[in-house]
Amino acid sequence: MKIAVSGTSCTGKSTLVKAFLHKWPMYSTPTKTYRDIIKNNQLSHSSFTNAETQLTILDWMMREQDNTPRKSNVIYDRCPWDALAYTLKSNEDGVISDEVTAAIISLVRESLKGLDIIFWIKHDPNIKIVEDSLRDTNVEYIKQVDVIFKDLFHQYCENLESDIFLPKEDCPAIIHLEDAKTLDDRIQFIGEFLDYKGELIETESSILDPNNADLLEQMIREQQVEIGNDIQMKSILSNIKNIKV
Repeated sequence: MKIAVSGTSCTGKSTLVKAFLHKWPMYSTPTKTYRDIIKNNQLSHSSFTNAETQLTILDWMMREQDNTPRKSNVIYDRCPWDALAYTLKSNEDGVISDEVTAAIISLVRESLKGLDIIFWIKHDPNIKIVEDSLRDTNVEYIKQVDVIFKDLFHQYCENLESDIFLPKEDCPAIIHLEDAKTLDDRIQFIGEFLDYKGELIETESSILDPNNADLLEQMIREQQVEIGNDIQMKSILSNIKNIKV
């Protein structure tokens, strides 16, 4: 399976990937990450990102997926869904044009067909932000990108058929690590979906079981309530309504 861990900066993604590999050693992760691409190409990033950065990172992510055999067990630190969120934020800020945004939406939508599961980690204001040379410590920007992720997730839950950002066929399952705050909690939560061999648990108790519609519907309702009660979100669609994909 191809799995990704997504979310805004400083949510513990890299730490979770390391713990995941310890728990499920039959998986691997690319030797390079998006951080290496940023560093090697001396790209502006995060709150200073631009079209060149997002296209370069997305191109690398897509190549990594394409060069990995379909049946390989791989976990990625970020994926094209992240590139989409940062692109939409930059489009909202007027940094990336509608034309480039439209192209990135199309590329992301197609590339996501190559993933099986995305585990999304929401921003936690209680997590201390540790500064390094490649980490954005702009808390307000982090929160704003997190809003974009929430809006994308809301559309995924609400009506995938009308969503222009995700593939309507072969869409990966996007799972919010909602109440899993500690690293152990997160690994335990993921263990509800993967067995000790790292294979998808396909039982009646799995939310990924298509026959378990009631459980899935209940989880979606709960996610929508949480999102609705969270900080007020700007509508992505209203900001890019003139984009033609």
